Amino acid sequence: MDKQAFWELLEGLDPESAGGELAARLDALEPEAIAEFQRHFDEEHARAYTWPLWGAAYLMEGGCSDDGFIDFRYGLISRGQKVFASALADPDSLAVLLDEDDFLSNEEFGYVAGEVYENKTDREIPRDGADPPADPSGEEWDFDDEDLCAAKLPKLWAKFGY
Repeated sequence: MDKQAFWELLEGLDPESAGGELAARLDALEPEAIAEFQRHFDEEHARAYTWPLWGAAYLMEGGCSDDGFIDFRYGLISRGQKVFASALADPDSLAVLLDEDDFLSNEEFGYVAGEVYENKTDREIPRDGADPPADPSGEEWDFDDEDLCAAKLPKLWAKFGY
């Protein structure tokens, strides 16, 4: 499975039932393809480990812990390639791409491929062994600094700032 096929599997998922819809799509694949999907998923999840995106999550969700940011990135992937790529290029674009009531975090979505693989094979999904980055990329800033958040993410600040 290449990256394009990975993103095609994520296309058009309903945010409310994304995990179940993805499970059904993955269930139609061979175990090797599911493992490849997981490899791409892990790569994209690691790529989204950035301070600017964490700042966006912090504003959108009224705060965001380490675990919360993991779940936020799972949910971001579930929204498909367009939203994901736009958010990575410019986290402030989430203010335009998503409605005010959208909640991105989706913990269960991060486990779907592993669960489908295990149900098919009775084994844990193989991982490539690459460790996720130790620290987010980009410039760290204090998400509680209102002026800084407003300057770095003006659209999100206008929509979600306190």
